[in-house]
Amino acid sequence: MSLKFGILKEVDQKQDSRVPFSPGKIVQLMKEFPQLQFCIESASNRVFSDEEYQQVGVEVVSSISDCDVSIGINPIPSSELIPNKQYFFVNEVVNSDKPMFTLDTMLGLVGTYSAFRAFGLKFELFKLPSIATFADQSALTTYLKRPVLPPLKIMVIGSEELAIGAEVIMKAMKVKKVNSEDFKVKTYAQAVFTLIDDLSAATLDSFTKASDICIIGALHNGNSVVLSQELLNAKDCNLRVIADLNPNSSNSIASTLRQSTVDEPFYGYLPSENKEVDFYHPAAIVVAAQPDSTTEFPKVTSEFIGNQLAQYYLPTLFK
Repeated sequence: MSLKFGILKEVDQKQDSRVPFSPGKIVQLMKEFPQLQFCIESASNRVFSDEEYQQVGVEVVSSISDCDVSIGINPIPSSELIPNKQYFFVNEVVNSDKPMFTLDTMLGLVGTYSAFRAFGLKFELFKLPSIATFADQSALTTYLKRPVLPPLKIMVIGSEELAIGAEVIMKAMKVKKVNSEDFKVKTYAQAVFTLIDDLSAATLDSFTKASDICIIGALHNGNSVVLSQELLNAKDCNLRVIADLNPNSSNSIASTLRQSTVDEPFYGYLPSENKEVDFYHPAAIVVAAQPDSTTEFPKVTSEFIGNQLAQYYLPTLFK
């Protein structure tokens, strides 16, 4: 059985330049699966250019209507779907029991970087560039050895996959991992972080008193994480930065008044009045709440997506 894959151009190319498969990945896949053919819909703002695909023998076309499977990152309008054709959209892969693959790892990496970037800007300690500046993860982690952090405390709440991504940044910035109980009561001479894995046994209240930065996914063990206005407005709340890594969800995080954007990745939240204020307001908590921050790191995210698709999706086509 032969299958022809067509890679769609993204609906909003300025906001999302990611691709399901890089040119190099396609070369690898055609060797591993000789039954596969690929073509790619021409696009002007993709992280890999049309020419890069042509150089490895991938046909660049104006229409992929003759393909068996059309694959993209984001869904296209239903009016553009061709009857009796198969479509696969990476951002629509959902299975509550055993997800085929997850982007949480990349989300944890990029979101944690954004949290440190926000802290450095807010307190004028260092200026980290946009993560889009870096060609790959190696360049990113090498650069992160330069900033020197004060003895911060950072709590990370989310899935195991999200935590794996967060730990990449923590390791690069020499942030030590400690257990949750020590985190709440001990004083450290260096920056430390903890992964909160049991909110039922220890309430968030005790962590907000100890933490300078909170990096938080939408859910924790299937349950919404609640950071209420009352909690954030408490006199002993120590939080200065909150990175909400999934502001698309039904939100229970009071500081996420709106989504951030690529152009304006941060804003200030004033807990006493539950409103947005200037980023540099002395009483403001800095909020990073971009709906999909992995779009800022398109090359690495594209490689990650391609590897996951190759491992979990493509083999099932021939079984």
